[in-house]
Amino acid sequence: MSAEATVVNPVSGASVWIQTIDAIGYYEDDIPLGVLEYDFTDKQPRRQGQSNGLLLPYNQAITTPRLPITANETSIGWDVVRRAIGGTLDVSVFTNIQMQVGNAPLNFMIMGRNAPVKIRL
Repeated sequence: MSAEATVVNPVSGASVWIQTIDAIGYYEDDIPLGVLEYDFTDKQPRRQGQSNGLLLPYNQAITTPRLPITANETSIGWDVVRRAIGGTLDVSVFTNIQMQVGNAPLNFMIMGRNAPVKIRL
């Protein structure tokens, strides 16, 4: 499984670099579906004088590459995903994002409930 997202830097006059994303998705708040752990600093070439990671230029929509998700292959979680293939599934997602805005490191913790997620092969 994999995920991708489109993100926009809303900070005028400052570069934003996404460094890491750690997330876990649940169905009905208690059935774990999968875990995403991605370190953009390992995947991008180092740039002299700038932070490492995925650059988000101001006010431009950037789509991440497909990020791998480690599926929770319990019988219940896997069955929920399998039945949703070709449709959508409401997923609660708990996400921790480490980023750098200008020279300031920031850590964001985000919880999204019942986000409609497209499930496809």
